[in-house]
Amino acid sequence: MSSPPSQPDCPITDLVSQCIQARTITQTQYQELTALVLADGTVDESERKQVNRLFDAIQGGRVKIVD
Repeated sequence: MSSPPSQPDCPITDLVSQCIQARTITQTQYQELTALVLADGTVDESERKQVNRLFDAIQGGRVKIVD
C-alpha cells in the first residue's frame, strides 16, 4: 500500500506516518498533533487529509490508542 502524497517535511504528515508505522498513538502524540493542526487557527485540506488518514487507521484497528 502506498502513502498518500504529502508536503515535504510536513510535521503533521511525519507524525501521522510515525503513528501508523508504530501502530500506536500516545496521549503526548495526540496533543502534539492537535497543537500542530490548530497552530495557525485553521485546518487546511492537507491537514484534514492527514487527520482523516489517522482516524481511518484507528477506526480500522490498524492504530491503537495507548497511555
